[in-house]
Amino acid sequence: MHLVQAAGGPLGGDKLALDVYLGAGAALELRSAAAMVVQAGGEQAAARWTVAAVLAAGAVLDWRPEPTVVCDGAELRSSMTVTVQRGAQAMLREVVVLGRANQYGGRYHGELAVDLDGAPLLNHTLLLDGADPVLAGPAGTGRARVVGMLAVVGEGIDGPVHVAGDEPGLRWACSMLDGPGWLLLALGDRATDVTRLLDRSHA
Repeated sequence: MHLVQAAGGPLGGDKLALDVYLGAGAALELRSAAAMVVQAGGEQAAARWTVAAVLAAGAVLDWRPEPTVVCDGAELRSSMTVTVQRGAQAMLREVVVLGRANQYGGRYHGELAVDLDGAPLLNHTLLLDGADPVLAGPAGTGRARVVGMLAVVGEGIDGPVHVAGDEPGLRWACSMLDGPGWLLLALGDRATDVTRLLDRSHA
C-alpha cells in the first residue's frame, strides 16, 4: 500500500492521522509515493502526524515510507504507537532530512512506542533542530542533515547485519532491546546513503 502525499505540506497547524489494524496472519508493506515535505504555515504552529498500528498474532508490518523533509521555519511532531501481539513482527523505518538544499532545517519531535503482548518493549524519542547549535553540534547530530532509524521487533527475527560503523558521510550504531528486537540509528550527509544502509540491515 502506498500513501500519496498532497502537492505541498503538511503545513504548520495541519493534523494528520492514520490507524492501521492487521488481523491474524495478515501482512502489509507500507510505502509512500514521495517524500513528506513539512513547511511553515500561517498559524506558526507545529504540524502533527500520528500513527497507531495494531498487529494481531502472526501479522507482519513492513513500514518504509520515503524520507520526511523538515524545511526552515517548520516544525513536525510525529508520534507512532505500535501494539504487537505474540508471534507478530514489525519493521519500522523512518528517515528525517533537515531542510532542503542550502537550508539548516526546521524542528522535528518524533516519538516511537512499541508494546509486545501488553508489555512495553521500546519507547524512543528523537528531537532535531537544524538551527539549534546544541542539537546540531558535536553532542547532537554533528551537522549531519539526515537521521535514520530502523526498529525491528517481534519473535523469530534475525539480528542486525550492521551493528556499528563509520565511513565518510555516514555513521551508525545498533542497540538490542530488552526483548525480541533491535533499534538501529544512522546519521549521514545524504538521504540515499542512510536509506541504503537501513534497507541493507532490514534485508
